[in-house]
Amino acid sequence: MEPISVTLGILLPILAGAKGVIGMIEKQTNWERQKEGTMSDLRVSMEALKTDAITYEVLLNAMTGPDADARPMMLLCKSQEGLDALYNLQVSLKAAKLLIEQNQVEHAEILELSDKQPHKRKPIRELIKAFFRSNILPSDETIESLKNTCKDLEVTRSVCQRSFKRVWNLYIVYQQKPSRRQTMESIGGGADINRALDDVLCAFQRRPFFISPEGENRVQFPRLTILNQNHEYAKRHEELMRSAGRDWVQDNIDRDGFLNSSGRVTSQVQALGQLQTSLFELLWSSTIEQMKRHGDPDILALESSDFQRELIELEKALQESILRAKKQRFAIAFCGMVKAGKSLFLNALIGESILPSDELPSTAWPCRLRHVPGQKIPELTFDDGPFISGLRALQKAQYSAKVKSYQPPSDDSYDFMLEPESRLGEEDSALKELHAQWADLHAVTRKNLDMFENSQFVLPNKATGHAEVKALLGILNDIIRLCFRFKLSFQMNDVEWPLLTVEFNSLRNLQIDGIYEFIDLPGIGERFETFSFESMVRLVAKDSNAIVPVISFKELARSDWKALPAIVANGFGGRASVVVCTHLDQIHGENKNEQLIAVSKVFWPANVQKAAYSSIIPCSSLMGLSARALLDISQTSKPQFLQFWDSNRKKVAHACAEKILGTGQPKENYDRMSEQLWRDKLDWEMKESGLPAAIKKLSREMVDQAKQRAFLMESEGIRRQLRKILSAQERKLLEARRSKREFDDAKREYEQARTKFVALIDSWNSTKFQLEQKYEHGLALGIKKLTEKAEGYISEAIKKTLSEWSLGTIKQEESDIIGKGPNSAAVKQKKGTTVLIVRSIAHAEEFLRLSQWELQTLLNREKQNFVTAVRKIAEEARAERFRQLKNEIARLDPRIQPVLREEIIEDLSNQSADIRRVVFNQIKNKIKTIKTRHTASSAFRAIEETLAKPLLSQQETNNEGLEDGEQQALQTIDSLGFMLRAPISVVATIPFVFGLPIWPWIICSKSIHLPVDVVESRYKEEIVTPWIRTLAAESRKTLAGVIAASSQVAKEAVENALDREDLRYQRENDQKQRHKHGMVQHMIALNSSLWAADSALQLIQEKLIESLKSSAL
Repeated sequence: MEPISVTLGILLPILAGAKGVIGMIEKQTNWERQKEGTMSDLRVSMEALKTDAITYEVLLNAMTGPDADARPMMLLCKSQEGLDALYNLQVSLKAAKLLIEQNQVEHAEILELSDKQPHKRKPIRELIKAFFRSNILPSDETIESLKNTCKDLEVTRSVCQRSFKRVWNLYIVYQQKPSRRQTMESIGGGADINRALDDVLCAFQRRPFFISPEGENRVQFPRLTILNQNHEYAKRHEELMRSAGRDWVQDNIDRDGFLNSSGRVTSQVQALGQLQTSLFELLWSSTIEQMKRHGDPDILALESSDFQRELIELEKALQESILRAKKQRFAIAFCGMVKAGKSLFLNALIGESILPSDELPSTAWPCRLRHVPGQKIPELTFDDGPFISGLRALQKAQYSAKVKSYQPPSDDSYDFMLEPESRLGEEDSALKELHAQWADLHAVTRKNLDMFENSQFVLPNKATGHAEVKALLGILNDIIRLCFRFKLSFQMNDVEWPLLTVEFNSLRNLQIDGIYEFIDLPGIGERFETFSFESMVRLVAKDSNAIVPVISFKELARSDWKALPAIVANGFGGRASVVVCTHLDQIHGENKNEQLIAVSKVFWPANVQKAAYSSIIPCSSLMGLSARALLDISQTSKPQFLQFWDSNRKKVAHACAEKILGTGQPKENYDRMSEQLWRDKLDWEMKESGLPAAIKKLSREMVDQAKQRAFLMESEGIRRQLRKILSAQERKLLEARRSKREFDDAKREYEQARTKFVALIDSWNSTKFQLEQKYEHGLALGIKKLTEKAEGYISEAIKKTLSEWSLGTIKQEESDIIGKGPNSAAVKQKKGTTVLIVRSIAHAEEFLRLSQWELQTLLNREKQNFVTAVRKIAEEARAERFRQLKNEIARLDPRIQPVLREEIIEDLSNQSADIRRVVFNQIKNKIKTIKTRHTASSAFRAIEETLAKPLLSQQETNNEGLEDGEQQALQTIDSLGFMLRAPISVVATIPFVFGLPIWPWIICSKSIHLPVDVVESRYKEEIVTPWIRTLAAESRKTLAGVIAASSQVAKEAVENALDREDLRYQRENDQKQRHKHGMVQHMIALNSSLWAADSALQLIQEKLIESLKSSAL
């Protein structure tokens, strides 16, 4: 154990140092300079080193944890190869530690660095300070030092990776037990092929998934050469290794059953997951490194960049899967509309009110809630860098101070005569808008803004205790809320969500393996112009296993919550498996089933009845929280009445007590109750609240099903990546063994098939016009319906405004009044025309503002429904476009190039998963040929986020300074209208129509008259018609863009496959008999491991699917 402790002692300062450097960069206010290439490269290198250090820490702790197997640990620490591997790891980690702390290089011979030692280079932190020094451009010396530091970090990180993988591979190998399977020689034979197969099988059994012509576990070159001597031998080799992979799975299941590493019984899902993780560990620590050393891109028949990308993606996927498994962390994210009851529901699960809910400002930033058994006092920790940056931006702007010194215009009807119009300049208009934003804030948020703008305010970096945690959470939420509200920059990517740790009351007596977390998301509906909730859901999806929409029974009559299925599908790639419906106590029992059906129709339209009662969790969070509080204080005896009763209803326990005892004579009723009857009633109310059923669903059924799906998705994803590399390997081995005559025959068959594929593409292209017409007709019907509903909202908005307006207008007869009270607006009929009568121009403006605001609310709600419908029709068009091409290919003669055809169909399936994948692949194809600082992925994310912002403020996007790759990404996404470039909530901003001189007001005595039909006509002309025109244009642009992008990506998938095949034949013709010495043998050895891994993963997938089906019965 001591070598592991020593290694951890070196590792932890590396992790702390990397986090410190990243935090130092984040806290800089000079955002533009942060994005400069050199500083950006340093941050990327530090982030990568931090990620690796976290991985090493988790895995090393797993070696010595309570559930760890002691035998492999003992062998690792006592064997010579284990001690050597640990020593090399410690040396490489020490070098990384020295580099971070002092920016010096040690052990250059081990790290493979140049002889030039930068002894005079400044420490990294000093270089960062010099780089960001105000008003001074960084010197050439600073830039050069940072570049050299980045290079050394990358080299050191690479060496640390290799050293750690060697240690981890030995540890996993020591866990393996001898196989009970027979070898080829024991079966019989004696021919060269049998001996070669026997050598490979024995090597596999000694070191699973690591067969090599080198090292202690090597298979000799001549034996490996025999395995690719002809097609028959190659087929027998593949069959043997695939059988060995399946036997490896079966051996481990037969031997260990459903036991974990410490011998405790575990579920079938958990056992299969552990076995899958072991396979991933072996591939990550050995096979990947073998491919790095001997995976010559030319030999693999892949372009160098493609091969490197595939290898990096596979390595990253394996590392992330291993890390998730070792952490044993399960996270559920909760999303919903503002005030849907998410935070209150989570408070009920925790057992106390910690998260902001009800009267407090709503959640504005995700917060992770971790169940820690035995931790009674909550603690909140977070990455303070982004929040400090936001604070500095608020302190610099001094919004609160500006508003306090600003005097808004008077509401008096005639004061406008004393204020010349020249006073209302640009600055005054900006202050007026700022004042409106400030006035719209919650009183607590306004108070916090005052506190933030004080230069003496210091943001705590953590909080301990109930009140302290609640206060700090409110501060963090308000920093985010204010930054978004005032359009200040706040980095959303690569930010660790705040973490609140405490024992969940609801999970206290449950046996839960691993780490259990909930993620509380901001409500959909916060009016942030630069905030994309859909982008946040995609970010959270990377850090969670499942998402649960939360809907309030009180809000089912509204339509905005119906956008949740699309948002969930966009972020998580599928339907929600569970929905929570809160405020159960506020609906009548006879309406419950009807409302459950209504929710089920939206989320599971194909399975409404079953889902309504199996997938929806109805509950009353407040009643459950209240009952739980009363049960806690009633454990030993009946508590004092005043301990829970509160006439002001501020105590959590009061709600349930009031329901049980009533409001007439609560104390007398309580005194007459026996202790047992009191507890029975509390237990009943707890059950009726639905909270116990919710806990069971979330902590048991949902966790098991989500784990099954997660293991299955990981298995499918990694197997898909493995097969791409394996397919290229198989092709190259085929090229190495076939004769010139076989090559000529194969090429001739391919050229004939190629002609048919090209003709097929031309035929498929001709169907694009018919597809466009089909979906454009459906879209036209939708626009017509939108127009009818939007125009109907005009009179509805005016009528509602008049019915709720209470300004001091002139008094009329009661029969003439439409409104409440004596000070409402007056409406009269004059010559068959409805006329609005108000007292002053100020009141007229107020009427226009209120009625337009009401109209905007109605149009925004309809807009969300329309945009959701357009996205659905565009997604269907995308799916049909790809489906048409795949059907055309499937109709070809099955004997025509079956392997190539399978490759094309697989590429089409991978690239057509959803519209984001289609656009990503379109960008990727373009960026390949462009020199840019972006990858396809980073360009996609950066431009997508950039495009959402100008749409909100109706400003033109400034594209100057964008590189070619960014411009290509920009054009690609922009061509899709609102399908990608803006979230549902921020499309087609509605203008306000003021300017009283243009309105035909008639001044009569002491009042002003205006025909309502004129108002309706102007609203239609100035607001509704342009609004419909904008949405119609965007929707047509979206549909056409999606079909065009789908057509282009699908066509390129086929053309790229044909180009790759052309290149393979060209290479085989040019390079036949000119392979590098030993490369074929390395490929044969590597293929042995890959065939076994592919087969093992396939068997694990089959067993996971069986388990998933049985659990669904």
